[in-house]
Amino acid sequence: MFTADPDADLEYSLAEWRRWRTRRRIAELAWIDALYHAELTGLACAVAFYALAGVIGGAALSASQMADVSRTGDAWLGLAAAVALAVGLRSGSRGGPLVLEQADVRHVLLSPVDRRRALLGPALRQIRFQLFVAACGGLAVGFLAAHRLTGSTAGWMASATAFALATVALAFGAALVASSLRLPSWAGTALAIGLVAAAAADVAGAIPASPTAPWGRIGMWPVQPAAPGIVAVAISLVVLGAGLARLGRVSLESAERRSRLVGQLRFAATLQDVRTVVVLRRQLALELPRLRPWVRVRVRGTERRPVWRRGLRGALRWPAARVGRLVLLGVVAGLALRGVWAGTTPLLALAGAALFLAGLDATEAMAQELDHPSLTDSVPVTPGSLRVRHLPVAVGAMALVAAVGVAAAVLVEPATGALELALVCAPAAALAGVAGAGASLVAVPDPVEALLMPPEVTGAYQAFRIARPLVLAIAGTLPVLAARAADGAGGPAVAVAGTATLAVAAGFGVFVAWLRSREALQKALQAAVNPRKENRP
Repeated sequence: MFTADPDADLEYSLAEWRRWRTRRRIAELAWIDALYHAELTGLACAVAFYALAGVIGGAALSASQMADVSRTGDAWLGLAAAVALAVGLRSGSRGGPLVLEQADVRHVLLSPVDRRRALLGPALRQIRFQLFVAACGGLAVGFLAAHRLTGSTAGWMASATAFALATVALAFGAALVASSLRLPSWAGTALAIGLVAAAAADVAGAIPASPTAPWGRIGMWPVQPAAPGIVAVAISLVVLGAGLARLGRVSLESAERRSRLVGQLRFAATLQDVRTVVVLRRQLALELPRLRPWVRVRVRGTERRPVWRRGLRGALRWPAARVGRLVLLGVVAGLALRGVWAGTTPLLALAGAALFLAGLDATEAMAQELDHPSLTDSVPVTPGSLRVRHLPVAVGAMALVAAVGVAAAVLVEPATGALELALVCAPAAALAGVAGAGASLVAVPDPVEALLMPPEVTGAYQAFRIARPLVLAIAGTLPVLAARAADGAGGPAVAVAGTATLAVAAGFGVFVAWLRSREALQKALQAAVNPRKENRP
């Protein structure tokens, strides 16, 4: 039996081993090529971002609008901080947020090494990366906000960056604390719901301030006092420090499960397999179907429209977490489109992303058919026809998400004709969300196909594959843009929005036709590119 040497410095040996791995990894990098690509990417992103900011940044706010932002901005940012903190608490109650390699879990954490010291390096690397992403996002948002808000560009960029950093540090630290305390899943969910509900009540003016309102003050430093924000930054650092101090109390079973699932998820993301990414993320979040449906649907033997009924019964078994996520995505889409109507055009991307994510949940029945091709081949209909028959249930689910978005957009700032305009624009958003999600699920990339392409075409082809579903989802927000342009010109906004909605519906019809005849189109294209050669004797 192996016995550890009591005089051996195991922590030093582990640190040396990790430094050796880092040197080996760095030695395999071509620094010149890496720096060249990083420089080109940075310059291209900076030029494109600055150009887009000048084109779609929107007009400056008036004095009254700026007063409204100063009065309610901290509540809205507090809601964003509450959502981030809720995500952290839910992740911690499920064993997160650390993502370790399986070798670290099976060998390092089970060895006679101080567990906190063994986990400190991976935790610092993970929080360092998250803070870097948060800083980049904060700089971008602050730069765009400065185009419309009163104050210096540097001040808004600095405050937005500080808000992003403090919020990420708070969420990551809270996740570490929840994981070390082995917080039950139901308790993490309850705390998350309470924080988000309090922040939403603060936005609505029902309570004086929410627990996360001080974090909202960080993002409003150019127009509000800085003292509450400084206190929030200090609390974020304390929570992060407490989480790092309790690293040694994480669950080994949860770490093993997360390392296995995250490794598969990263591989699926590398292959751009959206369906596999969604399935693994649900397993990572312990998101299981309900044993009892929300509403029981009776089966009367041989039923007509079995595909519709199957999709409906599957939707009635969605867990509460998925229902809550769809409601949240509907609220985000509605508020983002309300901001687009107010003049902040870049929020189109946020609304499109929310609709796309909601569409992935709405098209679950069709995705399950794609996961079992042998069952699809056993039914007496073509695969394209079977996929199309799953669309009504998906559109119905997205219609409910759109209804939530309509309620959020109207209630946040009631105005004359707002409900009528929102109801006219809602169908386009629902159809576009289904189209974007369906396109991402059906058009699964083939790694062999990418390898056979010329290098000059591969990059553009992959970019097109990634952008196509999001573009389809964002297309559902075009009626809001058309209505805003008509309203600015003094025209009938509702009528123009209705025309744009009809155009989106026509585009959805084209998507349905493509979905039905996709295999036939692929065969015709292959026959045109590689015609069969005549057999010669």
